[in-house]
Amino acid sequence: MASLSKYAAIFLLFGFFTTAFCASVILNEYNAVDTTGFLGGGTLAADDSGGRASDSYFGRVMGNGGDWFELVVITDHLDMRGWMLDVYDSGVLDKTLSLTNHTIWSDLRSGTIITVAEDVPSDISYNPAGGDWWIHVQAKSGTDGLYIEAANFPVSSSNWQLRIKNAASAVIFGPAGEGVWPASGIGGSEIFRLEAAPSAVTAANSPDYDAGDNLSTFGSPNQWGLQNISQLRTVIPPASTLTLITPNGSEIIKGGDVFPITWGYTGTVSNVLIEFSADQGATWSGVYPPNAGNSGSYEWLVPMLDTDKALVRVTNTGNSGVLDVSNAVFFIYECPLAGDATGDCEIDLYDLAIMAASWLDCENPYDLNCAP
Repeated sequence: MASLSKYAAIFLLFGFFTTAFCASVILNEYNAVDTTGFLGGGTLAADDSGGRASDSYFGRVMGNGGDWFELVVITDHLDMRGWMLDVYDSGVLDKTLSLTNHTIWSDLRSGTIITVAEDVPSDISYNPAGGDWWIHVQAKSGTDGLYIEAANFPVSSSNWQLRIKNAASAVIFGPAGEGVWPASGIGGSEIFRLEAAPSAVTAANSPDYDAGDNLSTFGSPNQWGLQNISQLRTVIPPASTLTLITPNGSEIIKGGDVFPITWGYTGTVSNVLIEFSADQGATWSGVYPPNAGNSGSYEWLVPMLDTDKALVRVTNTGNSGVLDVSNAVFFIYECPLAGDATGDCEIDLYDLAIMAASWLDCENPYDLNCAP
């Protein structure tokens, strides 16, 4: 009996390490931002550090996109039909989301990013050969349940964890999340993310899991530096390029104006991330509202600031190595002139004519001293 017990213990230990270090799918990121707060804290205008922490997909929005989490596929040609995702909140199993038998789950290529969210409609325009490595599915009560169970689920900053099980209920990965690693420290203005390249040796208690409050990347490789997923992607899509056309250097743009950002591309570029820098590339912020798709142009509401070191960057979200930046800095200026009625940053006869035409006019219907 002792011998059998010893061998049973060995098999159990082997099973543990297989689950922990040979996972075919892993947790990559989740959103812990409170529904009434912002990534990095602060207000819509600025985070607690004075910057504009945001998500590459949602931009800077309250709640940072709501309840969502992100997975990365490690094993090539993986069949995830019927798999289950156990959602833990405050360390307690709250909900199990089941994937359906839809063919989208039948042959997943390594390096695929899977996102699950409550408030974002499903998008399964999945084509690794064309450079599209992202599958997004919506899990929410009242949805069609075509790809994943139609059920609400929580994501929070209170020891939230995820466990991944296959169709036979065998644990593939996890639970992973706060309370496993890190033991604590994921706050209500932060996201949880893997700060390393995902691989088969990524463990649920990896010290590479950490909090972040400056940037989240729903549907894209994580950024604290830059997450490398290319080593997983054995499919070689056609080469793609991006070329920023405007602003490309030396432009003089008034803050508060709408200026067209334009670019060209070759190959497959499904979605473009647009960012700007006011300090010659030392820091970057996403445009607001964030760009959607790849139309070749974006009407940019220029921020109200003064800088002679502005740059714009466009990046292929499906391949972050494909990007282009303004060839040289351009200028953004504010125009705080009292009396500038025409908004052209000059006070001249045109402004006086507008004021003269409105002389003694009053728009307050409750002011008895107003001329009718």
